Amino acid sequence: MSPVHRDQFACSVVANIPLCREHYRLVLGLPQFPPTDPGHFIQLSCRDLGQDFNPTAEFDWQPGQRLTLEGTEIAGPLAVLRRPFSLAGRRDVAGGVELDVIHRVVGIGTSWLSHLKTGDRAFILGPLGNRFSLPADGGPAILIGGGVGIPPMLYLAERLADRPAVAFCGALGRDLLPLTIQSDIRAPGSESAEPLLNIDEFARHQIPSVITTDDGSYGFRGFVTQALEQYLDRTKFPVAPTLYTCGPEPMMKRVAQIAAARGLVCQIAVERAMACGMGTCQSCCIRVKKPVDIPPLVGKDWCYRLACTDGPVFLGSELLW
Repeated sequence: MSPVHRDQFACSVVANIPLCREHYRLVLGLPQFPPTDPGHFIQLSCRDLGQDFNPTAEFDWQPGQRLTLEGTEIAGPLAVLRRPFSLAGRRDVAGGVELDVIHRVVGIGTSWLSHLKTGDRAFILGPLGNRFSLPADGGPAILIGGGVGIPPMLYLAERLADRPAVAFCGALGRDLLPLTIQSDIRAPGSESAEPLLNIDEFARHQIPSVITTDDGSYGFRGFVTQALEQYLDRTKFPVAPTLYTCGPEPMMKRVAQIAAARGLVCQIAVERAMACGMGTCQSCCIRVKKPVDIPPLVGKDWCYRLACTDGPVFLGSELLW
């Protein structure tokens, strides 16, 4: 069989499981898909591409004539562009591949996704972007995910099985936590940032986790970065840990600052609105540091990179927020 390359793929919906308020795990099945790693993403069409968008007839409009709207693309809201989603997991199974995508309903596109049922069709482009690099010398990994930035941390946890690691996951409240809580070991509103094996998605890989909620409805009360700092300040590491993060930009910026203050390597999967995912539209620019004498922009110590092709994973030390 010839190797499979990045391309457009038609998928069938294996499952679309509600995880919490507004969050779903969409499982897509397809006969084959190129190799992927944590950090890679796909562009997912949030509409039925089998619809006929051609006009049914042409007519000459006369001044004062009232028009009747026809066609899905003008008669109602429609997600025209693909949406980028980080891979939350991958399984090579008998007869094909299954890809996990976790999405939150925030607009017309993700609302359409939430109504997909087993056997429905979906269309993706991928895999896209670069990937996380695993810790050198077997060092520990610390995963920090916030909200819809949690999914790539789940995929990374699969690759970190049997390695020292701990996960930090933050949400506004427990009802927006897209994770499976095994038991309520810790009382709500706890001030402790002690990692526990009580989140199934991480515990299955023997990775303890810390859950934080802004409202204190579960786990550590406060920001995920506050729990991270508390953990780093009290823990002695035989080898310096590597930090991995994805989520809201203020959270990722703070994680980068925490890493820099402690001399730690931090890998960040940035989030940007992307129209194409392939470097064509130039819509996902991000500022990064560079040597002054190297193009582009010779004479300046910064330039723009594209999150879709140069990223989405960057070193925290590279980014200019």
